[in-house]
Amino acid sequence: MLITSNENINVKQYVRLSTSKKARDEHNQFTLEGSRLLKDAVSEKSDIQTIFATETAFERDREFLSEYSDKITLVSEGVAKRLSNTKSDQGIFAIVNKLKNKLLSNCTLSGKFVVLNNIQDPGNLGTILRTADAMGVSGVILCENCCDLYNPKVVRSTMGSLFRLKIYIEDDFDGVLSRLRLEGVKTYAAVISKQAGEIRSVKFPLNSAIVIGNEGNGLKSEHSALCDEQVTIEMNGNIDSLNASVAAAILMWEMTKT
Repeated sequence: MLITSNENINVKQYVRLSTSKKARDEHNQFTLEGSRLLKDAVSEKSDIQTIFATETAFERDREFLSEYSDKITLVSEGVAKRLSNTKSDQGIFAIVNKLKNKLLSNCTLSGKFVVLNNIQDPGNLGTILRTADAMGVSGVILCENCCDLYNPKVVRSTMGSLFRLKIYIEDDFDGVLSRLRLEGVKTYAAVISKQAGEIRSVKFPLNSAIVIGNEGNGLKSEHSALCDEQVTIEMNGNIDSLNASVAAAILMWEMTKT
């Protein structure tokens, strides 16, 4: 069967999931695009529900896709353009059940963690997750209304790290800090302040967490005050701030190198 109409019920469902957080929450599903992301999802045993592929893409990835023939629906090039969130699509799309949310209350926490507080830009969130994966971070905790983990731009920016990382979604920031403290994880608030410890001079213990705030406003003062220490990235010239994902990369590098 080849779908050629954008009005097809399955095509419309994919588009709804791709464009609406409400639909993703309601159906507990999200979308992904591209053969690499699909292969990463499969390798981590994600629950793939439906795969859409153009005939060209199917022939290109036949060896891989033939294992999932019962889930594949062929679509025309025109429909592929409707499904795509990128300028040049690869002709492969999938609907996937959301990952099982890990809860801090159910875990023994040890190692190096990143706590993200109210990060709003999907590209920043995805890049931070990808960097955390590269740095070998033990887990990433999203709290205080971070943007949707399953936003297509987040999923794409993680380059597959979404499926490999331990990611916790917790609403209550105070509760997150209390849980980390209970588990013996020392917390460091990333701030812009001359009174904070310069990141390169900090000796992070084995169990530690960097807390990173909103792109525009940083951490609220009451939130940074809950952390054990405050750290900052010393900058030269007239620069007084960095992009959230860039700052996070520097912070994670320093935390995980010790």
